[in-house]
Amino acid sequence: MVAKYQDDFYQAVNQEWLNQAEIPADKPVTGGFYDLADKIEDLERATVKEIEAGQKAVAALDQFVALHQLTKDWDRRGQDEAGQVQQFLQPLLKIENWDDFQAAEGQLILDSYTTPLSLTVSPDSKNTARNELWLANPGLILPDTTSYQDEDSKKDLLATWSTMVVGLLQRFGFAEKEAQKLVEETLAFDQILADSESSRETLSDYWKNYHPTALADLTEQFTDYRIAAVIEKVLGQKPEKVIIFDGAFFDKANTIYQEKNFALIKSWSIVQNMLDIAKLLGNQSRIDAGVFGRKLSGAKEAVDADKAAFRQARAFFAQIVGRWYGQTYFGEAAKKDVEKMVQDLIGVYDGRFDQQKWLSAATREKAKVKLAALQVKVGYPDQIPAYLENRKVDVHKSLLENVEDFSKAAVADHFSQWGQAPDTSRWEMPGDLVNAYYSPEFNQIVFPAAILQAPFYDYHQSSSQNFGGIGTVIAHEITHAFDTNGARYDEHGNLKEWWTKKDFEHFEQKTQAVVAAFDGQDSAGAKINGHLTVSENVADLGGVSAALAAAKEQKDFDAKAFFENFATLWRQKAAPAYLAMLAKIDVHAPAKLRTNVILPNFDDFQQTYGVQVGDGMWLDPEKRIQIW
Repeated sequence: MVAKYQDDFYQAVNQEWLNQAEIPADKPVTGGFYDLADKIEDLERATVKEIEAGQKAVAALDQFVALHQLTKDWDRRGQDEAGQVQQFLQPLLKIENWDDFQAAEGQLILDSYTTPLSLTVSPDSKNTARNELWLANPGLILPDTTSYQDEDSKKDLLATWSTMVVGLLQRFGFAEKEAQKLVEETLAFDQILADSESSRETLSDYWKNYHPTALADLTEQFTDYRIAAVIEKVLGQKPEKVIIFDGAFFDKANTIYQEKNFALIKSWSIVQNMLDIAKLLGNQSRIDAGVFGRKLSGAKEAVDADKAAFRQARAFFAQIVGRWYGQTYFGEAAKKDVEKMVQDLIGVYDGRFDQQKWLSAATREKAKVKLAALQVKVGYPDQIPAYLENRKVDVHKSLLENVEDFSKAAVADHFSQWGQAPDTSRWEMPGDLVNAYYSPEFNQIVFPAAILQAPFYDYHQSSSQNFGGIGTVIAHEITHAFDTNGARYDEHGNLKEWWTKKDFEHFEQKTQAVVAAFDGQDSAGAKINGHLTVSENVADLGGVSAALAAAKEQKDFDAKAFFENFATLWRQKAAPAYLAMLAKIDVHAPAKLRTNVILPNFDDFQQTYGVQVGDGMWLDPEKRIQIW
């Protein structure tokens, strides 16, 4: 049965593609974003083959290609796997008691080992001109704390994980009983963490995750754990304060970080670090180490060896490969055209603030100040951090040894940023990634070159198609500065109240309507969490609203071209297990809902397609949500 535009717009626009699309066996999902990513990866892999065959020379990619020589040498990687793992784990294996662990942990962190203490350096949310030390909760085995609530599902997933890990440990030189004990104790500690940590939904309100704490107070809080000594080892000095991320977890942390849990913590650390390196060894170890991930996502098989080797090498040179891609394939004319579109949309947004009758003049003025301060980056970074630019491959060392060297240098660079002014020139994404982002601490929107191509953007597409594509993405990122999280940060990225109280109450009423619109929606049997996804849904609404307004100012405006290209962006086919996992952890709503729940809020959409009461895409005028 053919879907009607008035009943299921997403299905109607994407019907032909959905009928023909097949999910690759090595993926849990396929669609618009993924097709572009595959196209770019194929291009980059072909370039590497030409370089390795001596048919092309690209100086910028020399070290990346050198690492690829190591990642694709599976025979060398698989030599003496047990010896490689045992040597890597030796700093953990030799720890005999709680005092030993505390004395070793600082250096373990500096050497890029995973420990239960998750320290990072990031701007102070109330003084973004300075980087501070942040303390976050450790990761869990299952996707989220809510994953532990369904006993049958939990048991099934953890059984798969346990079988996988026991098998790997035995391959890497651990006796069967020892392997089983390590797994049992790891699971016990993981459950303690799961019982104490906050859910993804709770942490999605990231403005709530700012808890600056004096180091002296933190030290008193940890009665059986010398946390100050560990921090001093990592930074080389004692900071005055540490910013805690998951406050609820660290309120209970004194019962977790203590001697009675030493055996569990040691086992957990051994297992986590073994898993960190298992995919850097022989091909069978790589495949076996991915069993649990494939169970979670629904992917039917592992990525083939050649593709895996390319991706593993690229992971350590992503920014450099991304810059090369942008310089080579992203033309100056296209860059100028996109930059103009960004400025046009910022201008549209500025004008739309004047039309928001629910905003007072005081709040409107401050919103315009924040908008005017918005920094824009398009294409790829001009500069790459020195530690990456200077990254060199030692062909005489193994892949694992090279990765250890890279990781130590990256950690050293990271912690050297403590107490410094943040480097706002750094990009969080490489230029060849099909994505975009808004940085609240820098009040910055960033558009990598990879996303600036059809169907998002094409120099030869109509203006309405481009505004329905990249225009909605650009405006989406602008809206993040004024979503349920971004609205709490000022033009400098500081966590600060700049709204009038009455205006913010009105704003929260509007965003609560967005929560209600998505909450409980079905996604392949999983239920969507309206609160978890609200910021992205607010950004989608604002993105379509501003881009539509800009498109309507063009002489060749075509409403159908706008809406249908927007729906094309989100076409996707995914495994049910993948959608179920995303429903627990993803702050984005499923692709279909990003079309079908968003577009009915626009009068232009309803009129263009003659949607009537009783149609699936109908929404009563009084229920149509407009924020920005």
